[in-house]
Amino acid sequence: MYCYHQVRSGALWVWRVRTTAQIPPDPALAFPGLQQMVEIHRHKTHKRTGEVCEEAHLAITSLSPAQADAASLAGIGRGHWAIENRLHHKRDTVLGEDACRTRKAAQSLAALRNLLLSFLHQLTTPVLRSVRSFSTNPMPLYRWLSGCI
Repeated sequence: MYCYHQVRSGALWVWRVRTTAQIPPDPALAFPGLQQMVEIHRHKTHKRTGEVCEEAHLAITSLSPAQADAASLAGIGRGHWAIENRLHHKRDTVLGEDACRTRKAAQSLAALRNLLLSFLHQLTTPVLRSVRSFSTNPMPLYRWLSGCI
């Protein structure tokens, strides 16, 4: 078992991660290469209100116990969500993704937003400043994009 604590966003987070390589012979768990099952418990206490929130998650991995113990699997899980949250945060705050109410084109628009953010990260100016600048005067964007293609 691996346990760690973190204080962020005005809350105390406690993560407990357990792993097992003893896979039950259940046909529903017949995943090729399955080596370990992972159980993650997250306990969050808001410092100001004292409100408590608990979550439990299950995961499976093809990594053997020798390749990844509970601590390294916890790090892999945190790293995945850090990348996901960082990307979504930019798409939402800079490009207003959550305010967009498309139904059938949501994945296509997300891909276009990711492409746009990838282009904007190549510039020397911050992304938000670039978006605001190109919103008021799109000609430099057109010239820059025509040079990239």
